[in-house]
Amino acid sequence: MRVTISDVAKRARVSTATVSYVLNNSSRVSDETRARVLQAIKELGYQPNALARGLVKNQTRTVGLVIPHTAEYVFSDPYFAELLKGICTVVTQEDYFLLLSLLTGVEDFGRVVMSVINQRRVDGIIMVCTARDSEEVARLQAANIPFTLIGTCYLPDVISLDVDNERGSYLAAQHLLELGHRQIGYITGDMRSENAVQRYHGFQRALAEAGLHVADVYTGDFTQVSGMLGARLLLSNNQGITAIACASDLMAHGAISAARDMGYRIPEDLSIVGFDDIPLSQESDPKLTTVRQPISRLGYLAAERLIAMIEDRDVPEGEDRQILQTQLVVRNSTGVPREHK
Repeated sequence: MRVTISDVAKRARVSTATVSYVLNNSSRVSDETRARVLQAIKELGYQPNALARGLVKNQTRTVGLVIPHTAEYVFSDPYFAELLKGICTVVTQEDYFLLLSLLTGVEDFGRVVMSVINQRRVDGIIMVCTARDSEEVARLQAANIPFTLIGTCYLPDVISLDVDNERGSYLAAQHLLELGHRQIGYITGDMRSENAVQRYHGFQRALAEAGLHVADVYTGDFTQVSGMLGARLLLSNNQGITAIACASDLMAHGAISAARDMGYRIPEDLSIVGFDDIPLSQESDPKLTTVRQPISRLGYLAAERLIAMIEDRDVPEGEDRQILQTQLVVRNSTGVPREHK
């Protein structure tokens, strides 16, 4: 039989109103009474009705997640699975629901954002964005709806979370240089994305400091297919290349596949490094040298800060724009270049 709020009140020897105060973190309850109610909730296994609580507060108890990609793109990229893991951890703990909004490939990003705002089916929004999405961010500000951003945003008074993309790629380039590589190709992500631009700039900077430049560049789109196409083109155009760096792990795995088809051994003939450290990279053959970004942590913090705003709690201290650190993870896909052996 389902446990009700009345059962909790009876066990704790208080009124149902007092139980409600405890559930809503009201200051009108003494510490002793609060402890007694919480103990009764634990003993009875009481689960508050999220919908009912939302109606009392005029809330939907739903947060929206807006991603500017199609479902096909999102569900084929393990990055978004890791991001969702972090977001869902917080959403579940806080007894909220998650509404996912994606592109269909027809409408533009702005239309999706406006649809979420106008329908008012959410209490707040997490938006995956880049610096070029400032118009959509401004719409969220004008709508006076709580939101947090995952990605680069330079607008004032906006809470955003990102990783240090430039430093991560800088570390990857340094690693290849320390191994002795001098002819290095690079496969970028979609250069309309600020993440892709930052990663390429970091890589270029490390090579420039060593008096070098990128041997050849292919513009990809973060997908495995573009990694395959990029590696084939780079290796066909410049057979002196001894290493390829990629702006995502998926592209790196595609590059490994293409290079092997062309007769290259990894890492004996060609070193390849990625960016992300998705689970596949830890189990692949060879295991991928890559730049680890805390993807799940990004999602967790974005959801945590959003719900804190919705619930009118104190938002954790720190700058509006929080940058999480990246880390180079050296595995088996990189080694000394063939001419040094």
